[in-house]
Amino acid sequence: MDEIESCIEMSLDDLESSKLLFENEKYRNSITLAYYSMFYLARALLLKKGYEPKTHSGVIQLLGEKYVLEEGFNSDLASKFSRARTLREDASYANFDDFDKNTAKNIIWLAEEFIEEARKFI
Repeated sequence: MDEIESCIEMSLDDLESSKLLFENEKYRNSITLAYYSMFYLARALLLKKGYEPKTHSGVIQLLGEKYVLEEGFNSDLASKFSRARTLREDASYANFDDFDKNTAKNIIWLAEEFIEEARKFI
């Protein structure tokens, strides 16, 4: 399996895991994996064009440049993906568990929409 296919598989696996965590009221980790489902798919898109960003911010920046501006990827979804990064960082590194059902539900919905949009470009 090549790296692009691997990223796509990780994306779908992370979304499925996010939903399982959500169902078991593990909202903090559900948020983290929903973000990663978008991250890996964005990475797959960039790999398809020959780009290999090393950081989360690099993935977000190049997605904007190479897909939103050049290919017509939904800019609203790309912006929400960028904001989801901050939420993922809070969920991963904060010393509190203040992540609610509604927040997790919204980021899972965002991940589903992001994946649907990204499939147009894979």
